[in-house]
Amino acid sequence: MGLAVGGVGGWLVQALPDISSNLIAAAIGGVLVWVVTNARRRLRLIRARRFWRALGGRHPLIVLGAHDFGERRRWARAGVVGMGDIGALVEIEAQLRRLGFAGRIAESKQLSPRELSSDLVLIGGPEANAVTRTMLAKLSGVISYAFVEDPEHAAAEVHDVSTGRVSAPRYDESGFPVSDYALIIRTPNPLAPDTSEIVIVAGCWEHGTAAAAEKLGDRKFLRRMKKMEHFEVLLETTVVDGAHYNVKVAETRRISAD
Repeated sequence: MGLAVGGVGGWLVQALPDISSNLIAAAIGGVLVWVVTNARRRLRLIRARRFWRALGGRHPLIVLGAHDFGERRRWARAGVVGMGDIGALVEIEAQLRRLGFAGRIAESKQLSPRELSSDLVLIGGPEANAVTRTMLAKLSGVISYAFVEDPEHAAAEVHDVSTGRVSAPRYDESGFPVSDYALIIRTPNPLAPDTSEIVIVAGCWEHGTAAAAEKLGDRKFLRRMKKMEHFEVLLETTVVDGAHYNVKVAETRRISAD
């Protein structure tokens, strides 16, 4: 028994340097992984904070539209909001909260004239959000994209005013969208250009709206846009079973300070 214990002790003595080296290497590896992960997270937060800094510090209104379906309104007198728009609201509110900012939520038809001239984050296109409709009309001639009606699908398409090109969602045989387009627009508030800004996240369908909101938290997107204070971005996303995937930036354009 003594020999066995002695053998184990000898083996431990001989193996101790290797064990120590492996433990040290594992610890160093763990620290490096933590440092890299933490650095990436901080860089992502810095970029996101840079994007939201001005608006976030002024506590913007996050404005959501509620659809009015005419006679059907008796089942939802306050209006109906699509799940994609709700997802966009949750995403943007979460982004602001992570950065230490706070946004107030408001319904588009309930804003006062004073609130209309404040910092706004507008969720949904002109059909879904009355304030988006107002601001896009005021920005005519300033931005190069516009939503145009698609009566066949009771939806919208994105019209490139500068080229005449139309970016239209694609549909399956049943008429459900299998792709969507969306716009992200950041510009001075046309009702108070010297004191406030607006950010619009709007899709032809609500899938694009949700995709645009999520894109605002994407570090590659933020890195791409860091040199543009005001801009308009065209996005395309795939839609499968009502969910969006594979969001791509189709084009970015700077909005001139003039």
